[in-house]
Parts: sequence; C-alpha cells; structure tokens
Amino acid sequence: MRPDKIVSIESAQEAKMKFPLGEMTVGDILDRGLKLLLARLPSFYLLNLIALTPVVIVQICAPLALAKDGILDQNAIFSMLGITFLGTLITLFLQPLATAAILHIVMEEYAGRRPTVGQALSFALTRFWSLVGALLLVGLIIVAGLVLCFVPGIYFAVTYAFVIQIVVLERLGVTQAMQRSKQLVSGYRWRVFGVLGLVQVAGGMFQNVVIQGLQIVLPSQRVIPTDGGFRLELNAQNHVIDTFATQLLAILFATFAAVCTTLLYLDLRIRKEGFDLALAAQLGEESSPPKRRDRYDDDRRDDDQHDYDDRRDDDRNPDAPRHGDR
Repeated sequence: MRPDKIVSIESAQEAKMKFPLGEMTVGDILDRGLKLLLARLPSFYLLNLIALTPVVIVQICAPLALAKDGILDQNAIFSMLGITFLGTLITLFLQPLATAAILHIVMEEYAGRRPTVGQALSFALTRFWSLVGALLLVGLIIVAGLVLCFVPGIYFAVTYAFVIQIVVLERLGVTQAMQRSKQLVSGYRWRVFGVLGLVQVAGGMFQNVVIQGLQIVLPSQRVIPTDGGFRLELNAQNHVIDTFATQLLAILFATFAAVCTTLLYLDLRIRKEGFDLALAAQLGEESSPPKRRDRYDDDRRDDDQHDYDDRRDDDRNPDAPRHGDR
C-alpha cells in the first residue's frame, strides 16, 4: 500500500474516534466513562426507566394504597414487601434489554457513531435471551461464592466481570463468554478488582450520603412504637420525591459503572490482543477478534493490484510521470 494511502486511512480512522486508541490508565477510564455518560445521559435514563418502571410504580403506589390515614401497620408493611418483590422480578426480566442497549450505545459512541435509542433497542433484542441466561448463571455463581465464604464470591465477580460485555458485543454464548472473560482477566486480576471496586465503593458511598440527606431534609416516614410492635406514619409527598430521587441516582451510578466496565474490557483487549478498535469500526465490526482481518486483507490486495496497474500504465506511456514521482 502506498504511504499516502496509509496516511489517509489513519486520518479517517482518527476522525471517527472520540478518544485516542491505546492503553488506558485508571484516570482515563473514569474520565472517558464520565464523558460518555454525560454525552448520552437522556438516552441512558430512558432505557433504564423502561426496565425500572414496574418497580418504581410499585414503590410509589403500594405504600400509598395500603396506608390508612397515612399509617402503615405491620400487615400492610408485609403486603408492601410482597408486592415490591413481584415488581423486582419483572424488573430483573426487563433489565437485560436496557443493559444490552446501553452497551451498544457505549461501544458506538466510543467508535464515533451516534445510534438512536430505537436502534439500540433493536440491537438489544438480538442478544436478550443470551444475556438473561448469562446474568442468571453468573449471578447464582457469585451469590453461592458469597454465601460459602465471601472471598470466592469476590473471586468469581472479578473473573466473570466482562461476561455481559462479551455476550452483547462479541455475540458469544453464555459458557463461551465465561471462558472468554476468565481469559481476559488472567494476569490483570488486581487491576480489574481495583478499578471496579473503586467505582462501586465510591458510587455506593455517594448514593448513601445523598439518600440519608434526603431522609433528613424530606423524611418520607416516621416509626411509631406500639404495644404490639410498630407502625409507620407516611408522608405521601416526601415519599414520592424520595423514591424518584433515589431511583434516578441509582440509574446514574449503575450506568456509570457499566460504562467504566466496558472501557476496562476494551482496555484489556487492547493490552492483551492489540485490538484495533478504529479498524474494527471502519469495517463495521462491533467487536471482533483481532485475527479476523479478511476485509482488510482484501483492501490491501486491491491496493496492490492498483499499484500494479499503475506501473503497467507507466510502461505503456514513457512520457507520463513515473509512478511514485512527486
């Protein structure tokens, strides 16, 4: 391939990228994660609200419906917990759809493209059932590890940290994605643990401070002791405000964690595999192993053929400027 063509291709690739290619530091991951989050925040909120609407409605409406004169007795509290559990199950079924759509947007934004919410949802539907299976299996493994001795649960959480990204972006099955995640994490286990631990702990602490502050400024309920136990006095207005604020904050940090995890996944692919994201984006491949370069090889052969044709033209016309002359 001629040098001028190489330069033009590299320039086109850089023009499509929002961020420079290469290995990322922890600061790079957090900074780029925040920029990607803010760039598509309305879309991320819309996708998450699709999944969280059942549980939000239940959390808001159930206490208001079960309260008698603003008072929740113990029977009403147990009923509310049961209804909330049902809403949570529905949310767990819908959440994979939102997760796949968000990961698709993150990958496209990182590659310099801007998909719509509709395009992201259409893509998510193609990976829905695989993602449901992955979330269930990995979740059960992590919970079992936490129950047994806690440390195994942390180990499994780190080992399978990228299963979701792999199922969605590399389109692998559940067991293949688990093996692939284990392979990527190998040799970088402490780095993965540190980055994801930092994001989760910092986000959890900030959320807790904000939620506790809301309860102080706008208390949604007050515990009243009784002879037989206790009851709750509900402030309906504060309850609605607190529930909405809590859910919006949870969506914000959950999405930020997903974005940072995806960037860490890309960083490991670049470090371990030399994954050329710009080239993959140019070829229209969402996330493919580095060895798949068929279309690139075809382009290179086409360029070589053009060079050969140019040299033949030069031989036929001796008076024309020679190929490669400036």
